[in-house]
Amino acid sequence: MNPTVSVIIPVLNNCTQLKETLSALSEQSYPAEKIEVIVVDNGSDTDISECFGDSVVKLLYEKEIKSPYAARNKGINASTGEIIALTDANKTPETNWIEEGVKALIVQDADMAGGNIDFSLPAKPTASEVFDATFFNNNRNLVFNEQAAVTGNLFLKRELMDTIGRFHGIFRSGMDIWWTQQAVRKGYKLIFAENSSVICKPRKYFALMKKSRRVGISHPFIRAEAGDSLTNIALIVFRTFTPPGLRWLKENVSVNYGSGFLIRLWMVAWSYKCFLGIGRLQGLLSLKKIRKKLK
Repeated sequence: MNPTVSVIIPVLNNCTQLKETLSALSEQSYPAEKIEVIVVDNGSDTDISECFGDSVVKLLYEKEIKSPYAARNKGINASTGEIIALTDANKTPETNWIEEGVKALIVQDADMAGGNIDFSLPAKPTASEVFDATFFNNNRNLVFNEQAAVTGNLFLKRELMDTIGRFHGIFRSGMDIWWTQQAVRKGYKLIFAENSSVICKPRKYFALMKKSRRVGISHPFIRAEAGDSLTNIALIVFRTFTPPGLRWLKENVSVNYGSGFLIRLWMVAWSYKCFLGIGRLQGLLSLKKIRKKLK
């Protein structure tokens, strides 16, 4: 018997890619009558419903709090599925995405399943696009090495969300890592769903740097929640600004684009670390205020 699935998608001014996402969801191998698609507009400048086409979608709005996690919370609260499937408007699910995600949960008797996030690189990618595709949203690494997963491709049982609680909506990045780690610490099972994949287009330079800073802001909070001391968190913040090693890049980038490209990639990597460090420093300085807000 196939459980019902609620797919939650937050969106902010991303009509073109949202169309692709919804089109892919309409072609899923999973029974259509078991799928509920909920799009939560997080304050778009235009009427996002114009992007739906023929797709059957429940549209909600979260305009007060500009955070994809606040938008996801709104969608989860309105959902009815036994399984909650989380993805983003810039992700295109494979045809068997839902089928394989649900199967992984059932077969492995798990509470959460993080699936593959594969990147679609152009024929001549920029260094920023290669860096983004290599180092961001690696659910395989997160599940096996950090006991965490990101909401770009995450399946979870509904009762788990009711038990652990919702995401902290005051952040724009990083709360999926915090939330899944919290669940694992409380004894819930997280697995990697190898065959459940979504496709993502990599970011260009400025979008990548903005993302890096946003991700960094939540890191001190996540480390503090895991029991790290303020001294250790501060050391981590300041070490973030050290230049990356060329050998580290060579070992992690699977394609040899040439020495000139490697230098550009190194420059992107150091920029990424600097913006990440700025975000971490901002998060560290705001940690007391953040904790007060969450009480």
